[in-house]
Amino acid sequence: MKKIFTLLAAFIGLSMFMSASAYEHTWKFVTAGDGSTYAIDADGSLWGWGWNESGQLGLGTGSDERTAVPMKISDEKWSYVASGQAYAFFIKEDGTLWAAGDNSKGVQGTGDGQSHKELIQIGTDNDWKYVAATRFFGHTAFAIKTNGTLWGWGEGEFGALGTGNFSNKPTPVQIGTDTDWVEVSVGVSHGMGIKADGSMWMWGWNERGQLSTMTDGTGSNFVKTPKQFGTETDWVKVFAVNQSSYAIKKDGSLWAWGYNNDDLLFGYQSNDTMSIKEPRKLDIEGKVAFVSGCENVRVVGIGENGVVTKVLAWGNNNDGALGDGKGVSIDLAQSPISYYPVEVKLPAGIKITQLASGQRYTNVLTDEGRIYAWGTNRAGQLGNLVARDQMTFSTTPLISGEVVDTDGTFTFDATAIPSGVSSAKKLILTGEWDTKGFQALTLSIGNNAGFPPAGNTSIEEVDMSQITVAPNTSMYVELGTSMNGVFQGCRSIKTVKMPAADQAANFVSLRSAFQNCSSLEAIDLTGCKNVTSFTDTFFGCAALKSADISNCECIAASESMFDCCTSIETIVLPKSLVIEKFFFGDNQALRLIDWSRFEGTEAPQFTTSVFWDVFQYINDLSVITLIVPDAAVSLFTSDANWSRLNVKGATGVSNITNDNVARDVYNFKGQYITTLKPGVNAADVLGNGLYIVGGEKMIIRK
Repeated sequence: MKKIFTLLAAFIGLSMFMSASAYEHTWKFVTAGDGSTYAIDADGSLWGWGWNESGQLGLGTGSDERTAVPMKISDEKWSYVASGQAYAFFIKEDGTLWAAGDNSKGVQGTGDGQSHKELIQIGTDNDWKYVAATRFFGHTAFAIKTNGTLWGWGEGEFGALGTGNFSNKPTPVQIGTDTDWVEVSVGVSHGMGIKADGSMWMWGWNERGQLSTMTDGTGSNFVKTPKQFGTETDWVKVFAVNQSSYAIKKDGSLWAWGYNNDDLLFGYQSNDTMSIKEPRKLDIEGKVAFVSGCENVRVVGIGENGVVTKVLAWGNNNDGALGDGKGVSIDLAQSPISYYPVEVKLPAGIKITQLASGQRYTNVLTDEGRIYAWGTNRAGQLGNLVARDQMTFSTTPLISGEVVDTDGTFTFDATAIPSGVSSAKKLILTGEWDTKGFQALTLSIGNNAGFPPAGNTSIEEVDMSQITVAPNTSMYVELGTSMNGVFQGCRSIKTVKMPAADQAANFVSLRSAFQNCSSLEAIDLTGCKNVTSFTDTFFGCAALKSADISNCECIAASESMFDCCTSIETIVLPKSLVIEKFFFGDNQALRLIDWSRFEGTEAPQFTTSVFWDVFQYINDLSVITLIVPDAAVSLFTSDANWSRLNVKGATGVSNITNDNVARDVYNFKGQYITTLKPGVNAADVLGNGLYIVGGEKMIIRK
């Protein structure tokens, strides 16, 4: 089986890791509550992450109220978990039942009226097999014992316990006397169950049709004890969510009824009423193996024999809950809704054995023991190892709790981006990358449309030298309804190694790719000859000293390409390009523009206002030397705008040696060179330094 590595860490304050160590995982179980995720390792140990405001993770007093780092709850051997709204239940392999978290309405089943931040045993019985809880807006729990009896506790005010009355129960009570229960699910005010013969039973409040046409014979909206629905005996799974009901038959068909808010039951088939009392078969291609969801989202797994190969979702896509890459922040005014099922963007060939949704997020477990998750991450419920200031959301699935290395270096390809990428110091990319791969990467490193917009402050180095690049790849990618540069806002990146020239030639857009990478010092763009858009590429790269784009001869969009690069001193241009406004904006340290490859027959023309926009905030253009071919000097010096620069021809006659200049020597890639070969040609004296031609172009600073 494929092994997974998790970085264990405790947070200092809001955003810093205190310690870290490697831990090897192959997950065998995962589930989700309102906003907390629980998983069981192959060794039986119990783990949790996400919301912990009521102690529902069972980590004890003093633990964080939320964490994106999988935390070990217990070393003992566990078999099952069910999570609710700030509370959870756990079954050990020895059959004992335990609880943690909020105890409103007696939902913990402990009978003491107290909430518990550490796991506490419910009674002394050791024959518990299965447990279920109201995950959203309720405090009701059920469990099935190994002898097939059904038990319930917690909130019974709407008849959801099925005890025949409307009272709360602080400890488990048996529901009826039947001994053939195999599955149970509970919504906010109703319950559903399946017996061994495949019959389906329901009980509770029926205000929205969640119990179909059932009545207790008195004309009320309550069915106080479990009652069989119809006579069919081919039901295999039930799912109660809020005031809606779903059930799967042996043939893989999915049926739904109850509250049709936002047309979630089958809005793509019929939106004729808010309450659907007769179960309707949903028109979904393929056999449904799993069904889950939350208040505003439904998620189904398509497959057979308990193995899912495709996941579909519909409903509200706030915080990326649908996993199709088109979600938007819940903080934004937009509230995108899909009435038709969309496919979750999981890796090709994946095989899923479990699926569970929390509020606006979903986890799936693969047959290899890996957990993928998508949607909201406001409390770290995706388990992607980020600090609090990086807890936003992911519109596509990421891997929970997995890092490749613990020394800060992450090596991976586009098909398996680790969840801990946002905390990395160095990224080494391998394999083939395309626009979709870069889209997934920018989400994993914390760049998304959250509010405020999240960036990354950990990554210092990016090495793409080993990758192959698919044709027509863009580093300007979709994030919900907006667009983002792949490394936009990565304020700690100092160096970037681009792909080999033949691979970099497949990039067509670097728009915003390194925008506001304020620590970036150098980058080699030699191979980016087919890039057409450099708009905002280096906007805000305040540490960048030089840039050579002389091989980039297809530039058609360049607005703000070097805007706010306040430290840049030299820029080498290609033979032709479109120079748009703010291209050199606020380049206060700019002293040299090498346009010695210029092939135009006239100087680029600008109106006075646009020309000054190109050099926005640079008051004295005479300090900037513009090198052009000798034949083009007169074109630029006779132009009213370009003549404001110090225009020089490319051919020089000066000769210097190591002995007659006190100097620092740099090449145009910003690399320091300690010696200067004697006899090199110097084109001209440029303020504080010399521009060297012949061999490698250099700047010599006195």
